[in-house]
Amino acid sequence: MKIFTEEFLKIENSNIVNHVRDKGFFKFENALTSEFIENIETDVKKADLSLNKNNVAGVYFTHGNQFFLTHMLAASKSFYNYCTNLKVMNFCKEIFGNLFRLKALRYYENFGGQHMQWHTDNRRYDKEKGETHTSAPGIIFLAYLSDVEDGEFQYIQKSHVWSGENTNHDYSDEYINQNHKKDLVGFKGKKGTILIYNSWGVHRAKPTSNINFVRKTLFFQVEKDTSHSEPIILNAEFLDNINDETRMYLGFGKRANNSVYPNTDIYTMPLNRKTFSILYKWLVSRLVLYIPGFLRKKIRKFYNIPSNK
Repeated sequence: MKIFTEEFLKIENSNIVNHVRDKGFFKFENALTSEFIENIETDVKKADLSLNKNNVAGVYFTHGNQFFLTHMLAASKSFYNYCTNLKVMNFCKEIFGNLFRLKALRYYENFGGQHMQWHTDNRRYDKEKGETHTSAPGIIFLAYLSDVEDGEFQYIQKSHVWSGENTNHDYSDEYINQNHKKDLVGFKGKKGTILIYNSWGVHRAKPTSNINFVRKTLFFQVEKDTSHSEPIILNAEFLDNINDETRMYLGFGKRANNSVYPNTDIYTMPLNRKTFSILYKWLVSRLVLYIPGFLRKKIRKFYNIPSNK
């Protein structure tokens, strides 16, 4: 399976590096093949929201305004091949040198109705110390898995240069509008678009009130500092061609003391059609135990509830 299109592979990594160092970002449409995107979509669907299933599954955050599947390296061989691809690894070597580590990864969906704050990603969420600042250089790879005409990724051009002058990670709309509005760049794009940007840059998802809006995105973050990362759950079956460089990149034998993002529980889960359907089916499966046998069989068949449940 080809991950990147021939057009994207023809671009010299040095050109991408220069653009990221100058502007803070690099964008390329039609970077991912349709086959790769379809495989990711299939893997994500298999790991959809579930309750009490002993498996990797997605979660809701911000009261239903976002859906996350964090452990993509346990759910998708295609994602493993993507983030360890030679094109990616060689780019990281040009940016960081010979030492770098995968810090975080996820698939996520943004829905209409949320208002994301302007922020930078040069921070870490230590399990013991809480949120702390990091001065380590970092790069983020963002890929659109849906056409994006609204709610697009926004970046303040060259903000990676001045944001390091302080330890602030969050910026208000008022501050950006008063001081950096002219530098705001929006990234609408087709499915398969890739954005590569400096994690010190100020960015957000553009707010949208369209209740039908969904932006599907792949994300992974790489840093020069190899001493920490979020815990990475990895399916060992995927490791069919591993070497010392990949072991370093994935953090084999290293501490993973950052908190997993996002931090979710039952209270971040919305009561939408999907969650209601799961809860309703569970409730029926419990109530049916108190119904006479001949009716119980019909109800289980109607709701597709296995007889051993």
